[in-house]
Amino acid sequence: MSTLRTAPARRGSRKGALVTGALATAFLTGISLVGSSTPAHAEDGNTYFKTEQEVTDFLAQSAPLNQNEAIKGYPVNGQDAQQIKLDDVKKVYSPDQALKDVSSKLGSGFDLAQAVPTEGGPSVTTEDPDIRRSSSDDKEPWLDNWDAKSMCGQPSHNPGGDPMPCGFVGVLDQKYPLIQTSSGVMGKASFDYKFGATVGQDTSQTSGWSVGGKVTSQLNTPGGPGGGNAGTELNFTYSESTTTTNKWTTMVEQTNKYEVPDGVNGRVEGRANGGKYIGYIVYKLDFTNADGVRKQKMVLIPARVLIQAPGNSVPMTFVKRQG
Repeated sequence: MSTLRTAPARRGSRKGALVTGALATAFLTGISLVGSSTPAHAEDGNTYFKTEQEVTDFLAQSAPLNQNEAIKGYPVNGQDAQQIKLDDVKKVYSPDQALKDVSSKLGSGFDLAQAVPTEGGPSVTTEDPDIRRSSSDDKEPWLDNWDAKSMCGQPSHNPGGDPMPCGFVGVLDQKYPLIQTSSGVMGKASFDYKFGATVGQDTSQTSGWSVGGKVTSQLNTPGGPGGGNAGTELNFTYSESTTTTNKWTTMVEQTNKYEVPDGVNGRVEGRANGGKYIGYIVYKLDFTNADGVRKQKMVLIPARVLIQAPGNSVPMTFVKRQG
């Protein structure tokens, strides 16, 4: 890691010191503004973060996250593969609040028609929503057990009706999840680490799916202690929310010096500039059966989704960790 140095002003030359300081400030400011796609990293002073809170506080400066997010369409990208249970979601986000957020964040397409009978889950006949017990319980009995992903965006069962609407509403569950890490090394040591990432879109998406894609990230530490190609290429997927204003773009590949202080166990971590949100996949079903009887319901399915930070164009940040 290089450090900018300026020649000291001669003793008694206050004007020279001011000019020199101004030039240094202008130079450093110029560096920080070059290229919006350049990946962020904690380099000043060879900073090593000791706690998770220090990492999240640092990332929040460049990639702030909203406490609530919503996705239009089925979140085909970024869904957690682990089963998400209703009981865990309800601890932080009630179905009643989720339905209010659906109405305010996803639009009038989810409004239930006043003149059409509304049915709830298998054990109720009231206007309660059909709330599933886990993320794996996503089959629809009204439509031959189609899964929610297949149903979203399908044509309406009623002539002239809108396609079946679906989306996701959730609250922040995990900030800036860990994506990659290098091997740890005990200092004093010095070597380079190289990183970068590309962003791709899923070309098979349909009108019923949310926008998002896949990030392919590289982290290499060649030719040094703990080096070789530890933690090389890795892929992860993400979704974009209704609040997204700056889409993720390809990161510039960059090499930095990895300086591990004496007596410190150090490593490099790659963090997603986004958050995991826990909540519900929601869809409205307006259905006419073979007997010509029309009925409707709202369905909520527990889920957790990785969503990009809405105003940040860089998919990842690499930070140095200690311990």
